[in-house]
Amino acid sequence: MEQPLDALSLREPIAGMVRQNQFRAALELCETGRHAFPQDPWLPTIHAYVLLQIGESEKAGQAATEALALGSDDPLAVLVLGVAHRNRGRHAEAAETLLAAHRLFPDRLDAATMVIEETVAAHGLEAARAVYEEVYGRLPDHGVAVCWATLLFGADPRAEMPPAVVSAPLMSVPAWLAKTGATAEFLGDQEIIRLEEPPIFGEPDAERFMGSVPGYVSYAATLRDATVFAKSSLVLMPGGVVLNDMLADERYGRYLLLTHDKTVIHREDDRLLVDVGKHRIEELDAGIMLSGWASEHFGHWVPEYIFRLAYLERHPRFAELPIIVDSDMPIQHLEYLRLLVSNPIVQIPAGGGLRCRELVVGSPSTFFPVHLSDDHQVPPENHGGLPTESMRFVQERVMQRSPPSARQGRKLYLSRKSRGWRRLLNEDEISATLAVRGFEILFPETMSFEEQVKMYQGAEVVVAPNGSSLLNAIFAPKALKLIVLSQRGLFNWATFYGPMHELGYDMTFVCSDEQTDYKHGDYAIPLARLIAALDTPPA
Repeated sequence: MEQPLDALSLREPIAGMVRQNQFRAALELCETGRHAFPQDPWLPTIHAYVLLQIGESEKAGQAATEALALGSDDPLAVLVLGVAHRNRGRHAEAAETLLAAHRLFPDRLDAATMVIEETVAAHGLEAARAVYEEVYGRLPDHGVAVCWATLLFGADPRAEMPPAVVSAPLMSVPAWLAKTGATAEFLGDQEIIRLEEPPIFGEPDAERFMGSVPGYVSYAATLRDATVFAKSSLVLMPGGVVLNDMLADERYGRYLLLTHDKTVIHREDDRLLVDVGKHRIEELDAGIMLSGWASEHFGHWVPEYIFRLAYLERHPRFAELPIIVDSDMPIQHLEYLRLLVSNPIVQIPAGGGLRCRELVVGSPSTFFPVHLSDDHQVPPENHGGLPTESMRFVQERVMQRSPPSARQGRKLYLSRKSRGWRRLLNEDEISATLAVRGFEILFPETMSFEEQVKMYQGAEVVVAPNGSSLLNAIFAPKALKLIVLSQRGLFNWATFYGPMHELGYDMTFVCSDEQTDYKHGDYAIPLARLIAALDTPPA
């Protein structure tokens, strides 16, 4: 390498490498420069930063110390030294150094939160309170409040929290109504979810499981002065109580993971630490809640939200109120909703929330998790389920408003080729063979909801990899020949086949040879097995 003329000539090349995350190249140039100009304080400062970026915390701390000894007035040297102490578990030194770094970098959120965390680790919560107050006074950022609240919640979930962060006890809607002396405007029966293991082609029927599981008691109720958040199924009530029936489920609620809900900072038993401050809250006089977890996924939108309309319509004010939904759903979800009801629609924008003077909520039909903990003890039959009467309600409403398709006798293959999970590995082979047999190769996600309804209305035979597009099979003729391609493990498909069979539909599963423990795993279907299933007449 050509010898640099002076230390200043190295600054821009090194800084450019750092900006482009070329840390190894920057490291080499730092070492060359420090050897040539050992008295320059900037070089050990940037050297320390680069070492920190590549995980060399001890060396980074040494370089930062050397920079300060040379008289560096760059706050970065202090910050790197503090982080190096932190990474090596030297909490007292980290707390002292990071406080100095925060005072030099008063606008840096990372320095602010790290000094609070390290002070707690070194000296405890009470000793850290004064540091938090100093830091928050200098940088009144919501992130600082969240940091302090998280530490408080970890020590005592019932501690008083900083502004816009709530430590909320968790309750179900029925429990809240009972506690406050209110009543649901509609109270129905307990849902019973029919279970029936679907027939697998080539395997005996005698061992198929049949049964039922209890769901929730159906209701539609009004909550007053309630706040809802984008992509969250939580309802925050006055006084800081959070309502959600599934989380409050005494059997399985503790197994629900909430990593997808950005409203929740932390959970501890029956309390949630809720981040209100990160949301832009707007006021709404009244609305019907149809927003929440995974509403952008058709496989959740239909059973968890669309089917809930069967309860919500029993509320006396249903027809006059807008329906609240999340803003980032596929257009087909809104088309489905608009075909069923004529209510105005209010969308919660990403990062937003609505405080409603009156919020109408409906019960979930059954426990329907998005994500479960690895150690969960929830049996497959409780991983969701379809309420037959709600399905019938939706089926009849759609059929009334979407007359039967003029095209009949169609043979359809519903591809999942563009999906990123649960892929059919020999999709090309199967679709090519089916095309020769007169099948139309369709991609449901590219079709409008009404086109998907018409597709099923005119179908005689449907072959489809297992996926949420099968939920629209309730709009097909009862004589439909439906072949579902699937992994060998059927997981919770008994909760789909049971209600569909009760509605008068039948289907056959053609499965892969390989067994899998992963519900969304990829698989391959032997082509000869599929052809044999197609050529087998109905029983």
